[in-house]
Amino acid sequence: MSGLMSGMEGSPLPPSWRERTLLAYPFDLPERRRVRVDYPLGWFTVRRIPIVAPQVQVDTYLACGLVAEALSHMSDAFVRPYLIERLQRMLDHRIMTGYYPYLALASNQRFASKGGYLVHFADASGARVVAVSDWLVP
Repeated sequence: MSGLMSGMEGSPLPPSWRERTLLAYPFDLPERRRVRVDYPLGWFTVRRIPIVAPQVQVDTYLACGLVAEALSHMSDAFVRPYLIERLQRMLDHRIMTGYYPYLALASNQRFASKGGYLVHFADASGARVVAVSDWLVP
């Protein structure tokens, strides 16, 4: 089942389905991404920005930070190919990658995160997910 379309850990599945359903999970597992997500969430809290969609807000924070950093290194050469090249180089060494374990860009790629896990719910009543597979890249 699609994790994104179902609401990820908050999927409204009945308990009998939760035990048998596999989710395509395009993010790092919650316990593994905690450190990478805590900084942006803390930044929102300090600035009193309500957290209403954590994944979208963390992704936006990450994207804005990446673009701002790339622009600060471009001097006066503000052209799109150079910006993309700077972003490609930066992503290879990025520690703060938000919800994603790996980010990488190359020519003609539109997604920095490729792949995901297959997960299932740890129990019928909870929202904790457990990986069934390693990180899979199609």
